[in-house]
Amino acid sequence: MQFGFRANHSTETANCFFVENIKSKLDKGGIVGAIFLDLKKAFDTVNHEILIHKMSYFNFSTSFTDWMRSYLSNRVQCVRVSGETSPPLRNELGVPQGSVLGPTLFSIYINDLPSVCTGCEIQIYADDTVIYVHAKTEAQAAAKLSDTMVHVRQWLTCSQLNLNVNKTVCMLFSKSKTVSHCEPNVCVSWEVIQTVTQFKYLGIILDSTLSFKHQVRKVVQITKYNLANFRYIRNCITTPVAKLYMNTMIIPHLTYCMTSWTQACSTTLRPILSLHKQALKVLEKNPKLYHHCNILNKYNLLSWENILKHSDACLIFKIINGKAPPPLCTFIQQK
Repeated sequence: MQFGFRANHSTETANCFFVENIKSKLDKGGIVGAIFLDLKKAFDTVNHEILIHKMSYFNFSTSFTDWMRSYLSNRVQCVRVSGETSPPLRNELGVPQGSVLGPTLFSIYINDLPSVCTGCEIQIYADDTVIYVHAKTEAQAAAKLSDTMVHVRQWLTCSQLNLNVNKTVCMLFSKSKTVSHCEPNVCVSWEVIQTVTQFKYLGIILDSTLSFKHQVRKVVQITKYNLANFRYIRNCITTPVAKLYMNTMIIPHLTYCMTSWTQACSTTLRPILSLHKQALKVLEKNPKLYHHCNILNKYNLLSWENILKHSDACLIFKIINGKAPPPLCTFIQQK
């Protein structure tokens, strides 16, 4: 399923669906094997004729495909430096980047990839693709993924897209912390795909047990750096500017895709709560005079616990009211 370039779809809904889907499968026992594909310059290597052919396959009218062929053909590019312009060169591949149509055209180009992934599930966000399968053992998962990658490689060849095998990785998700990550191997064209225990997917660091400890460490590291800058400049800026800094340089790092990773245990999330309180104390120039709850009331801000509740409530509201990807409805039971 494509989560990119669509209304009511985002990296948050993509991560939320992927994590919840993995968890629901692990609750049934066994493991989940996943391959995170890395395509070399996917947007820049789209073949125009193949794209037009796929449009015809999806029942686009002849007049539209003719117009699209005219739109994509005879495009040139040049470089201008210090008033000097290079000779124009024809650009016969790729979708026009920066254009409104570019993302839609790429979505059409990659739309039929799931059709070759029989026996596995696939999730796509732009060109970030993950293929995953539920199995009883690691060997079964590796075998299914290897078989699927044969068909995926054939599809990529026919679509003239290139797979970067060195950056394509495999991860085995399990509730057990003792799962071996060395054997068995997943192969693509006789090349062994690297098996990892953590991977950054759409800005969130996933680990093989979904503990999100690495994700929390990353958030803490970035937030501490911005918080140090906040302390340094606080006495030089007004309160409205300080609130603006907090809402743009600290809160977004704490809340990005939080519906996915804030399901970690309370011990793992404790540093996040501490950082949020520290940010509130910096916002208030005389923190020793106020408890953080008083600071929240003074500036009409939410506590960390209420930020979590608000985020979850917003997502559930969107799911119930049809403003979120339909697959997320499977994780909500209405009474």
